[in-house]
Order: sequence, then C-alpha cells, then structure tokens
Amino acid sequence: MAGTNLVIVGGFLGAGKTTSILSIAKYLLGNGKKIGIVTNDQGSDLVDTNFLAKEGLPVLEVTGGCFCCNFDEFTAKVNELAKSEMPDVILAEPVGSCTDLIATIFKPIMHNYINQFVLRPLSIVADPKRVKKLMMEKEGSLFPNEINYLFRKQMEEADIIVLNKADTLTEEEIRKITSFLKEEFKGTDVLAVSAKNGTGIQEWIQVVMGREAMPGRSLDIDYDTYALAEEYLGWLNSTALLKAGKPINVNSLVESLMDEIKAKLKDMNREIAHLKIYGVAQDEWVKASITSIHDEIDFNKTMEKEAAEFNLIINARVNTDPETLRPLVETVLADVCSKADVKVEHLKTECFKPGRPMPKYRMG
Repeated sequence: MAGTNLVIVGGFLGAGKTTSILSIAKYLLGNGKKIGIVTNDQGSDLVDTNFLAKEGLPVLEVTGGCFCCNFDEFTAKVNELAKSEMPDVILAEPVGSCTDLIATIFKPIMHNYINQFVLRPLSIVADPKRVKKLMMEKEGSLFPNEINYLFRKQMEEADIIVLNKADTLTEEEIRKITSFLKEEFKGTDVLAVSAKNGTGIQEWIQVVMGREAMPGRSLDIDYDTYALAEEYLGWLNSTALLKAGKPINVNSLVESLMDEIKAKLKDMNREIAHLKIYGVAQDEWVKASITSIHDEIDFNKTMEKEAAEFNLIINARVNTDPETLRPLVETVLADVCSKADVKVEHLKTECFKPGRPMPKYRMG
C-alpha cells in the first residue's frame, strides 16, 4: 500500500504559508481528499494552529524549535495524524526562520521512512515585497544581512518557489519578479499564486503532486550566519482573556493594537518580520497580520458581531531583543484595553531569541 503523501511548505515569516496551506487543504477537501496538518514554531500558543483548527481541520503542532531540531517529535506527529485521520495528504509548515530542509528533513525521512510516506517536492512560499526589498533592490531593508542570507537560502533549496500575494501585483510586476526568480534560481519551478483568493492553487497542487521529491544536493550553508539570523529576531507569544463591561467591536480593538505596536517599532527603526493577532469569541473570530512597519494591516477575517468577552493571541517576530519587545507589547495591550474599558485577565507571555539551530540529522 502506498504511503501517505507528505507535502512540506516552507518560506520566510509572513510569506503566507498558513493561508497557503488552508487554501490547499480546502481545494483537496473539495476534491474528496482527506488531509492533516502539522504546524511548527519556536514557542507555543500559536495563532496559526488556532486559526486552522477553527476552520475544522485536524492540526497537530511541534513547538519549542524547528522540525529539524525536533525531528523525532515531527515524525511522531506525522505518524499520529496518519493513524488517527488516515489522510491522503499531510501538509507540514516549518517555522519561518528555518532552512536547510533537504539535508535535515527530506533526506532523513527518505532514509528512515521510505515505505511510510510519499515525500513531495519542497515548496517555498515568498512574499513579493520581501523579494523586491531583499533581493531585487538590495537596499532600504531594516533587516541585517544575515536575515537576507537566510531568506535567500530558503529559496535556493526550493524545488518550487511560490510567489504568493499575486492579487497585490500587476501582471507586469508578476512577470518581472517571476523572471528574476527564474534567472536567480535556474531549474526551479516558479509559480505565482494568491493563497487569499485561491488563484493558482490548483496548478501548484498539480505540480507538487505530479512528482516525488528527489534526494538532491544538500544546501551549502554557513551555520554561524544562519544562527545569527535567528538571533536577530525577538519572538513573542502572548495569550489573554479580555473582558469588557458591554459588547465591543473586537475588530477595532485588534486594529488599534496592531497600529500602536507598529508605530512604536517604527519610531525605534525596528522591522517587523511578522505580527499576528487572533481574537475569538465563541463561534466568531478575527485574524489580522502585518509583515512590515511600512505595511497596512491585512485582515484575514473579521468578527460580524460585537463581544463582551473574548480570547486574544498575539504572535510577534520582530528585529529587536526580547527585553525590548515584551514590555512594548504588554504596555500597548494595557493602554489600548484601558482606553476601551476592557480588562486583561490571565495574561501569559513568552518572549525569547531562538537558540542556534542544531538538527538531529544533517545528511549531505
């Protein structure tokens, strides 16, 4: 019996990996396929896991480090999904600051789990603004060179580069960026999609499912530079229960939180890799994100009704240290909620810098 299809979708923070996985999942479900999802992060209390679960999808997560550093947990979660859900396809999303996946994930799976999974080609999702800022313009980025290095290495090992957010581009912009990527990464498939509205998803799935992953060349990467790129980012995950005296517009509160955090970071000249806020009240929820201090807030979904009590999750990945990031976010939360006459209860925050990547396996 053929093994379960395992599709790994990587890419830098804020590229739209989770939205892409949701769009792929909906397409596959609509075509009679069963799916499972494994998410990944350096910390816990993830917006993405809650978001996907709210969509009714079977989701497991690997926290506290990347798939490669927690290889045994990753394969255990994949096996658990395979047994409990018996899916046709498992979609796995590695943490956005992770690379070197061929050597640390693909080859070990091919070596140890050859009969259990059909490993499909590696897709790397890319944000067009990041491609232009970090690769085409090569100036004006607030990120240090090490992060630019990580971004490039992610795409260098891709079998398929997926230029996401095509709905934000003109046809000429799509042509220019895809041509640039094809020239930079010769032999790599380059597809333009919009995970948000579903454009190009069918073609992407057909390319991914049309062939198995091949044990190609492992990435030539300097782990010291890779580690520095990880260390430049502060990671924050906060959860809280918010209570108002009467029903309020939760969308407006989330927008105020995003605006205030962005403004303070802009004043400090610190760049956002990804800021996500997720609010949920019973069957209603709102999800908003931003990927730069210069961008407008993107609402994936808003609440239709007001709510007097709701849970909030904040995930922030920012080019600053944890000692700065934590008080900044917690102060903004307190100030915005105070102005809205909202009480913050059961606040839990973790804030840290990721440690040096130490994969269990690295196969050349």
